[in-house]
Amino acid sequence: MSTPEQRSAAARLAVNVSWAYTPDRRERTQPATKASPVSLEYWEEKLREKGIPEHLLAKAAVNARRAEMQRRAMKSAATRAAKKAAKAKARASAQ
Repeated sequence: MSTPEQRSAAARLAVNVSWAYTPDRRERTQPATKASPVSLEYWEEKLREKGIPEHLLAKAAVNARRAEMQRRAMKSAATRAAKKAAKAKARASAQ
């Protein structure tokens, strides 16, 4: 049986060989890009499912993506603040 390090090395080798023989990287990654919340196509599909009219879809998708990115930024800031507070509390209790 191989070790985790050997399996990891074999996987890295396979990935590099696979990418070496990929003629069109954009085409290969396109399905994942479209399925990503960073993509406007992702939001257009989500909003289409909710019944947003086609003539409003493009603008609504931009706003939905912005809202998602703002939500993520707020969550990230809250996490950083909580970590900072925990570190400060740990330092204060250690003294």
